[in-house]
Amino acid sequence: MTAPIGEEPTEKLIVNLSPELRRDLRIRAAELGLNVSDATAHALSAWYARPDTPAVEVKGAKSWGTYLPAGGVARFASECQQRGVTKVQGLSQAVTAWLLAHPAVPVENRLTSQPVKRILVALQKGGVGKTFLASGLAQALAEMGLRVLVVDYDPQGHLTRRLGQELIPMDSKASLLDHMLGLATRHIRRSLVVLPQSRFGERLHLLPACPDAFLFDVALSRMRAGREESLARALEPIEADYDVVILDGPPSLGLAMDIAMHYVQRRPGELADRSGILMPVWPDLPSFQAYDLFDSQRRELMSMARVQVDELGFVVNAYDSRKGASVQARRDEWEERSAPGVLAVFGDLKEQREAQDRSVPLLEYDPHCELSSGLRALAREMAA
Repeated sequence: MTAPIGEEPTEKLIVNLSPELRRDLRIRAAELGLNVSDATAHALSAWYARPDTPAVEVKGAKSWGTYLPAGGVARFASECQQRGVTKVQGLSQAVTAWLLAHPAVPVENRLTSQPVKRILVALQKGGVGKTFLASGLAQALAEMGLRVLVVDYDPQGHLTRRLGQELIPMDSKASLLDHMLGLATRHIRRSLVVLPQSRFGERLHLLPACPDAFLFDVALSRMRAGREESLARALEPIEADYDVVILDGPPSLGLAMDIAMHYVQRRPGELADRSGILMPVWPDLPSFQAYDLFDSQRRELMSMARVQVDELGFVVNAYDSRKGASVQARRDEWEERSAPGVLAVFGDLKEQREAQDRSVPLLEYDPHCELSSGLRALAREMAA
């Protein structure tokens, strides 16, 4: 969750909030065309005017952060003290009451002026589940009825193969890199593959990888101008066909990652935390170290390019409590990070490996397994 840019001074509020309230707040705010920080401020303003707000259940609340106008944090703390409630209870009351006062917006009345949602699934550490998450999220969003383009931006091509498709041949003049360099000889739409499974209703499209992506950094470094916008230019002819574009990020912190981050920057008029980076991690020390480097690159890019790249949250993969107290402790450390927070925790379950071995989308291979259900819950939140 990222502080607003170019607005009135703000300060960070860190309070525990249940995953359900967090998710519902984000979804309802998006339906009403509000940033989560604005919705939270509105909820607290209404709560201040209602000293008789009933208590709510706060079991399972986890660390969460947002931004309030300057002075808002002190006022909230003072109000909680006067009412004799914890900050967790106070915020939960405010959010619950706001959600009840603002029921779900009918589809036909929801905000439609936002740009296409763009999600980069990325962390440079290998094996943390980038491809699993990018593929599974894309499947769940398409199953919901959204039009989804998933881009295999990883030169290894794991996403393409796991979905049962072929890589774009070398020297075809049809790869994503060719389009970014201005060398393609056919429209990019002709390189897309429609996933055939009926549950996706022809709404899930794949832009396959090409082995030439291993040359990405070298090739793009030779561009004299417009390198940062090269991915946006390549995808611009087809963006309007989709509700969501998902990138399966590269396994490095090179130029390819910079350009991918630049693509998911917050565009003019776009709500905060609508597009940005979703980060898969493991409950281990190397993931924390990898994230620190990754976040440094994001911050440097924002400073140098003067753009805002939002972090949408973490997804903890391959969690297995049987692996000991250190694994639980690392998971708790991720959970305690308030901004961005942990959006989902997925276990180390066999269905993922079985679907991968068979090159079948997970939601098609086992639509009722725990992983499929978890991906659907994540998709509902990410669709906001």
